[in-house]
Amino acid sequence: MNGSTSTQERTSHGKRRIIIGSALLVAVLAAGGAVAVYRHSASAQLAEAKSMCAEASETLRVARNKYDTLHDQDAAEAVKITGKQVADADTVATLAAAYKEEAPDLAACNVQGADRLREARGRIGRNAAWYDTHTASLTEAVDAVNQSRDAKMLKDARDALSKQLTAAQEKYKSTDGKVQDDKTRKDLKAMIDKAATTRDGEDAEAMNEQAKQLKDLMGKVDASVKAKQDADKKAAEEKARQEAEAQAAAAAAAQAQANAAAQQQYVAPQQSYTPTYTAPQQTYTAPATPQYTAPAAPQQSAPQTTTPSKPSTGSGGMIFNHSGAGQGGCTPGVDCGTYDGFNHNGF
Repeated sequence: MNGSTSTQERTSHGKRRIIIGSALLVAVLAAGGAVAVYRHSASAQLAEAKSMCAEASETLRVARNKYDTLHDQDAAEAVKITGKQVADADTVATLAAAYKEEAPDLAACNVQGADRLREARGRIGRNAAWYDTHTASLTEAVDAVNQSRDAKMLKDARDALSKQLTAAQEKYKSTDGKVQDDKTRKDLKAMIDKAATTRDGEDAEAMNEQAKQLKDLMGKVDASVKAKQDADKKAAEEKARQEAEAQAAAAAAAQAQANAAAQQQYVAPQQSYTPTYTAPQQTYTAPATPQYTAPAAPQQSAPQTTTPSKPSTGSGGMIFNHSGAGQGGCTPGVDCGTYDGFNHNGF
């Protein structure tokens, strides 16, 4: 009996040891499993935090690039526009304020630990939101300035075109029949009709171009008017010159005719003759002496004299010869008292 009891006790102790060992083994295994699970969970969380932070960084990168492009290009050009260039100057002030907004500090995922990565992700998300918001507001401000500038440009262009149209229409009416080349007026009229349609549209560039064309065409009309004026003046001067020459020629002809008539009314007589003089034969009887008859005096011709252009027609029609002795002179020995000195040839 005693031997059987001892054997049973030994068997019972062995079983207890086995049970205890198994329990210890299970506990050890359980603890190791818990550690392994914990480690796996922490690693997964870190990986997840890193991944989510990286995604946030990419979103921030895209938002920031979009904002920077707008800020450095379109906004940088629009901010140069002044209040005098826009219809509403408030748009310029709004854009200036938006353009000067300070961007947030740079946030990145260059940290350790899941918790710090989560914090970095939060900052990165807020930065991305800032860039998105300010890209929208800056875009709105840029568009407002550009639209206001375009409105001002359109108004100015329409006003300028209207002014040129009014002047061109007046020029066309006032120059009818006053140009040397009427094609200049036809070209101006065609542009007037075209510009009148453009003025009612929205194309400021076309308005400015047509206003310039109207101005150029009016200049050509003015030049044509001046050319006609110069031509008319030259023609008038030529006509006046010809009339003056005709009058001078007529006056010269009239003078020549008057001179000819005067010459026909009086012609000086052209007389050429040689007067002769014959001394009278006289008989002289000397007293108490034999008769002596003086020989007849030789006939002498009076010297040729020049007849004046207009002969004297005094009373009696007598011409006196005052040439003196030797030209109707006395014969020696003859009494010259009987010679009266007159030349009675033909008178």
